[in-house]
Amino acid sequence: MTETLNLPATPPGTGAEGAEGAINIGEDVIAKLAAAAAGELPDVGGPARGLGHLTGADVLGAKAGLAHRPKASAHLDGDQVHIDLTVSTRWPVSLPQVTAALREHVRTRIQTMTGLPVATVNIEVADLITADRAAARVH
Repeated sequence: MTETLNLPATPPGTGAEGAEGAINIGEDVIAKLAAAAAGELPDVGGPARGLGHLTGADVLGAKAGLAHRPKASAHLDGDQVHIDLTVSTRWPVSLPQVTAALREHVRTRIQTMTGLPVATVNIEVADLITADRAAARVH
């Protein structure tokens, strides 16, 4: 079951606090926003899909790649968001630098787009993308 968070229709301090209504943001929506935000970074892509680790999977488009969207899930705990990302990164890169930039970027984008505080962004680097697979990315 997917949790949703009810927010006032207008944020406090905007001068429109008396407006009626609420905004419901589901965990699946937050996860999609997080995956899209993660894909905005140039050295981050999606993991292999399905049978992506088998020989010949690149023909089917199942290999990890920068053109693929990272996987994300989100969990609401009260009014705080917890995000789990599974990504691939360009090789060679500094994984500590890329993951720190990714964590900050996703946290900022989710907080900006939803108004919700992000408590954690957990990142699993599932694959490294070499130069021959990285060239396929469309900007």
